[in-house]
Amino acid sequence: MEKYIYRYLLGLKNSDFQIVEGEPNIIGWEVKSESDSYIGEVNDLLFDPESRSVRYLVIDLKDNGMELGDKKVMIPIGTAHLHTSDDEVVLPNITASQLASLPAYDENSTVPATEVQIREVIGSPQTQREREIEEFNQNEFYAHEHFDKNRFYQRGGSGQEYTGDRRLSNRKFTIW
Repeated sequence: MEKYIYRYLLGLKNSDFQIVEGEPNIIGWEVKSESDSYIGEVNDLLFDPESRSVRYLVIDLKDNGMELGDKKVMIPIGTAHLHTSDDEVVLPNITASQLASLPAYDENSTVPATEVQIREVIGSPQTQREREIEEFNQNEFYAHEHFDKNRFYQRGGSGQEYTGDRRLSNRKFTIW
């Protein structure tokens, strides 16, 4: 059996990467439910430096009035929708119960088991059909709909497809 090496995810805030000029920096934006309830704030973006792809939003759940605890959680990019007209991110299909069940984000202990647990908590029709993940292969794992950046850019489910090249950049590379 092929052995896979886990590539650790980096947080944008503590990296040398930047958001490409002309693209919104969503760190600090409010996160809301589909019914417009305040959930929290985007605290950071986690990305795979090798593939240069954003994988998760780190959401700070503090002060939302939902009794979810004072914690940060990782939300896969494809489960959220970007609303640039309101400078907010919407989580259309994630419940308060799911948010409460997500593991607390710890930048020093994000491992494959954490990512698998997040997928199990958030779920999807596809998840119900998936076999148990025996060996973590990031390339296959991130091929899941939860990491589809096109879903993030659908502007609140309007169906508008992502056609740009939204990326993060440092002096030599672009990411997104």
